[in-house]
This record gives sequence, C-alpha cells and structure tokens, in this order.
Amino acid sequence: MIPTVVDRPPEVLSAEFFGYLAKKQSESPAMNKYLRTAMTVSLALVCLPALSQWPAYPTADVPRTADGAPDLEAPPPRTAWGTPDFSGIWENYPPFGQASPEDVQDPDAPPLAAFWDLGENFENGLPYTEQARVLRAARMADNMKDNPDAHCLPIGYMQLHKHPQPHKIVQTEDLIVMIWESNGGLRQIFLDGRELPDSDALPWWYGYSVGHWEGDTLVVESTGFRDDVWLDVNGSPLTNTGKITERFTRENYGRMNIDVTIEDPASYTRPFTVRVEHGIMLDTNLIEFICNENEMSSQFFDP
Repeated sequence: MIPTVVDRPPEVLSAEFFGYLAKKQSESPAMNKYLRTAMTVSLALVCLPALSQWPAYPTADVPRTADGAPDLEAPPPRTAWGTPDFSGIWENYPPFGQASPEDVQDPDAPPLAAFWDLGENFENGLPYTEQARVLRAARMADNMKDNPDAHCLPIGYMQLHKHPQPHKIVQTEDLIVMIWESNGGLRQIFLDGRELPDSDALPWWYGYSVGHWEGDTLVVESTGFRDDVWLDVNGSPLTNTGKITERFTRENYGRMNIDVTIEDPASYTRPFTVRVEHGIMLDTNLIEFICNENEMSSQFFDP
C-alpha cells in the first residue's frame, strides 16, 4: 500500500531527509560542506509549514473505499480525450533515503534510481566512460561543492526526480507542465506533434522535451542539454550529446512509475535505464521555495 500525505506537517517533510543526510555524513565526512548546505536549506523549509499557507482544500474526485479512505489501488483516472491523467501532486516513493531493489514491486523493472548515487542499485555501478569516471571522481573529491543545487541553480535531472520535496503535474491534451517545489524547477513537455530542435538549439538545464502516447504509456524524449549537467548529487555527468527518454505509466490511482533511459556516448559506454516511483499526495499544495532568499551557506565553501 502506498502511503499518501494529507496536509504536510514539518516532520513529514524533514524527518527522513535529515536522517538520510546524517547517515551519509557518518559514512563520508568529506561530504560535510555539501551536507551542511542541504541541511541548512532543509531546516529553513521545515519551518515553513507552521506558517500560514493555503487553507485546507480537499483534492477533487478521489476514489474512496467503503470506509471512506482514499482508494489508492483504484484504476487511474483518464482525461476527457481518453489518455491516462497524470495530473496531481506527487512525492518520491519509497520514502526518501530508503530506496532499495526490493522496493520495486515489478520483478522485471529496471534498477530503482537513487538520489545520491544514481547507480547505487546496479551491481557494478553505472557504465561510465573513462572521461566521465574521472570527472565524477573530481567532483566528489571536491566535496560536490560545485553541484548546482549548492548554489541555488537548477537541480540535477535525476536528483530532481528523486527529491523528497513534491512536484505538481498539470496536463492538457497538447502540453504537460511539471512544477517542482525544490528550487522552483519547471519542465514543459509538448504533445502537439512538434519535433525536437536541432543541435544548434540554445542548451537548457533540463533540455527540450516532446512526448507521444504508446497505448497508456507516455513516452517523453529530451535533448538539448547543457554540457555540464549533474544527474545526481555525486556528479554523474550528462553532456550536450545526451538524450533522456522517460516512459510514464500510472498503474493505479496512487502510483506513478517512470522508467528513465539515459544515453550519452561522451559519458556512458552504453544506455542504461532506472526506475523512478512516485505516490500521489492529497489535500495539499506546493510550498513556495526561493533558494537564494537568505542563502548563507556558500560563504563557507572552499575557494
């Protein structure tokens, strides 16, 4: 059964996150600078739910069990034009920092993605090229202080997918907009038949995305990335030769799965696929998150 969050108190947002950061700090004291930044930002966020936000407002059209509880195993909703409806607010599932291979219910699913180290659940790690292996090692040796997240810049692509803060999906027939609470991340996925731009497009943090339907699966292809993307906290790279293909499915009302295939000949010797799982959040909304507001961590970074 997938847990669902109704009106997030501070401990829902923070307890697992702080526990995970403390675990990582004990495992690797060299991570202290990045962890200090993450904990500072998170502590600020913990205080926000105690303040006035939107008044409680129930999510519409939630299927119910006989006793009135949300029926998370009910069939997924569909749009007026017949496709699965991904609209709603979603949180990373399983709980932050507790991802492990056994959490994936489908035995044929690809390895579960991880926030800190994208290849954590691969037997031999990710298939880095030598160039990428050297770059990732250098980023980690420098305490990940150049991770864009540590400087209030757009969070890494897969780091965002696995972030403990939720995101909202707004779906129309021709466009899907994904809004992340963390750092105000924003993606547009065009479903209107347009093609991806050519290689001369201005590089973007999250690239350019177009989607199409294969039955009840939404297939999203993204290219046009910057040359210095961090996929995860540890700095697994993605360059401007990279392509990301996401396959979104909503197996029931409460769960959304995304199988993410990453191709980048400059960084990986072969394509690889990871799974991201999300659970629906009810009766809540996103919190405004302005990373640079009162940001005081970067002054402690080494030159």
